[in-house]
Amino acid sequence: MKRILLAATLAGCAAESSAAPVPYGESAVLTDTNDDPNIVEVYLVAGHSIAEYLPGKPTGVWAYRDGAVPGAVGTVPGPTLRAKLGDQIIVHFRNELHHATTVHWHGPRVPFRSDGSHTSQVPVEPGQAFDYRFVVRDAGSFWYHPHVHGYEQIERGLYGTIVFEGGVTPDVTADRYLVLDDVKIADDGSLPDGTSDHDLKFGRQGNLLVVNGRRAPVDLQVGVGARERWRIVNAANGRYFNLRIPGTRFFVIGTDGGLLPTPYWTETLLIVPGERYDVLVTFDGLFGPLQTIHYERGQQEAPSDPRQLIRLRRGPPVMAREPLPTRWRDLPRMEVTSATPVRRVALGETRLPGGSLVFTINGAAWPDNFDQAIDLGRGDVEIWEIANDTAMDHPVHLHGTFFEVLPDQAGWKDTINVRRRSATRFAVQFDEPGTWMLHCHILEHADDGMMLNVFVRQ
Repeated sequence: MKRILLAATLAGCAAESSAAPVPYGESAVLTDTNDDPNIVEVYLVAGHSIAEYLPGKPTGVWAYRDGAVPGAVGTVPGPTLRAKLGDQIIVHFRNELHHATTVHWHGPRVPFRSDGSHTSQVPVEPGQAFDYRFVVRDAGSFWYHPHVHGYEQIERGLYGTIVFEGGVTPDVTADRYLVLDDVKIADDGSLPDGTSDHDLKFGRQGNLLVVNGRRAPVDLQVGVGARERWRIVNAANGRYFNLRIPGTRFFVIGTDGGLLPTPYWTETLLIVPGERYDVLVTFDGLFGPLQTIHYERGQQEAPSDPRQLIRLRRGPPVMAREPLPTRWRDLPRMEVTSATPVRRVALGETRLPGGSLVFTINGAAWPDNFDQAIDLGRGDVEIWEIANDTAMDHPVHLHGTFFEVLPDQAGWKDTINVRRRSATRFAVQFDEPGTWMLHCHILEHADDGMMLNVFVRQ
């Protein structure tokens, strides 16, 4: 019966798979210019470049490039920052755009002055430069992107991936980074200017899905019997990706904050904007393409058919793999008791007299909600209850630290989907002072007010 259902699923994808094949590819790694094995020093440039989302129709994009490589061009995604636990990172950033920008290191714990947020630095003006410095404290899969007008700058291609190595390393045939995104593109290949009311309400959702900056579905050959590690990030403004591969399952080994103490199996994997997952995929027997299937996030259109992201081609058999680890990670937990303070944070939306929709936290839109800012001391442990009073889901992202979702405390997170008309609780503790940010990672919602400052005292 399962084979019949799988055959029907694959047959239903035949029309979509008839498009010209686009080969799978990944961005290059940023060049380390420092001879010290414990220092990674790179040059990162934001500028204008060209992509080809539609065959033969160039698209003007904003993109990062490797400033240490003469003649390098900007790519979507930008080059990967790769390092290991304990390394000192020095990023010499230069802005060659016509707009001010920053670089936010999404996920890894960094000093406040290197956070790249609205509150941690003055935006880098056109033609100017800024140095980001931090030490790698966390092993895992992260990403980087602007934190100024993110709804436009990220949509136009300004984002890149980060891999910080450390901890248990399972034996795999390939280790890949999949950046999932979509773009709203015109027939001539251009990215339209302006933001519609629909974009503001739901976050911009494009008419073209892309994987690693290439039009989906992309073609990837995998050997029969292969076990691959996929590091997956959702870089879209507002689209939720609900993943599945008919005929196989995902073995989830990590999330935003690195490896999990206890990995788990799942047939589908929901990844919301800003969120990351590390999964192992084993290609034994009959398997279908990587798809995204409908997820009801509230106030949406009718359910859509599955859409292909990767067409998986069967390759030659591969050698046997080593057994998986029996112990993945010892993760210290925060001490939460009945006496731990509980803080409620309310997500909301309101219509202004002129009809404009504004997204709020604790009844006001950033930056007019300073009087609602969270104030706590370094090392304090609190429980935050994020209450979503709206009719749609919101992916909430926290800067500066990780949190533990309650009651399971399964691993470290920095981005969590808060379901509509419901609440999510997590335990949180900061060990870096500064003015951090809590916000919705639907980028239009964040820029339209759904952000809150978090003051962490020394």
